[in-house]
Amino acid sequence: MIQEKQSQRNQKRQSMTKFQDTSLTKSLKIQVIIGLIGVLVFGVYGQWLDAIYGFFIGLVNVLILAISFARANRKAEQDPKGGIQILYLSAVMRFILLAVLFVLGLQAFGLAPMPVVLTFVVMQLAQVFNLKGKQRLTD
Repeated sequence: MIQEKQSQRNQKRQSMTKFQDTSLTKSLKIQVIIGLIGVLVFGVYGQWLDAIYGFFIGLVNVLILAISFARANRKAEQDPKGGIQILYLSAVMRFILLAVLFVLGLQAFGLAPMPVVLTFVVMQLAQVFNLKGKQRLTD
């Protein structure tokens, strides 16, 4: 009886992890496509490097988020609070990293703010496509 319950829990976890992996993969693909469109649009105006840097910042953000979700899921199997702590720590780390990357790009490298920021923002807005049909962000 106990083994059956554990087996059912493991199957449920595996199916949830598989769903989240495909969801993150879909989200990443959509964000990359939209980011590349942003790069092409700004490239027409000769601001390739600026838009590519915004694209880079968006990719870094998404990849750190995906890694954090995977770590949080593994941790939550043994300790649900630990999984939540990983997500909170990830949010703080991403916030600081994004601030540093924006400052570097705009101040140190002297990139134009419009293509950097807009390419990044459009990529993040693409996350809305990933939320379609979900009740929570972690579904």
